[in-house]
Parts: sequence; structure tokens; C-alpha cells
Amino acid sequence: MRNILLVLAIAVIATPGYAQISPNMAGGGAKLKTDVEVRQEQEREAGYKAGISKIPDAKGKTDPWGGVRNTSTPTPGQNQSRSNAK
Repeated sequence: MRNILLVLAIAVIATPGYAQISPNMAGGGAKLKTDVEVRQEQEREAGYKAGISKIPDAKGKTDPWGGVRNTSTPTPGQNQSRSNAK
């Protein structure tokens, strides 16, 4: 009975560690790409770059509330902090 519990305990402890091993690490060789796959990847990259080139450049930051705010600068004598004294 003790041996069975020991084997089960080891299996429970080892299972999460074994699950983290990816198939490539477990001895699977690197898959080489065929000519068709390489050509498809190049076409995908070319399409991506063409699409990115059509996006216009970002304009400068705009302030949508700029017309609402007071744009004048406060004078040095004004206190900008609020007084909480009652």
C-alpha cells in the first residue's frame, strides 16, 4: 500500500513539470519549410508591408478640450492650490 501511494505521489508531483515541456523540446526535430510555405510567407510579408505603407502618418497630438480651457497663464502672485481651511 505504501509503494502505491509513493508512486501516485511522485506521479502527481511530476505531471505539472512534464506538461511544461513543449513538443520541440521533447525530441521533435525542427520542421523545414517547403518552397510553397516560404513563398506564401513572403507574399504575406509583402502584403503586410504594402498595407502598412498605405496608413497615413500620425498627426501631432490634438487637444479636443483646448477651446474650453483657459489658455492664459496664471500670474506669479496667484495661488494655484485650493485652500481647505474652514
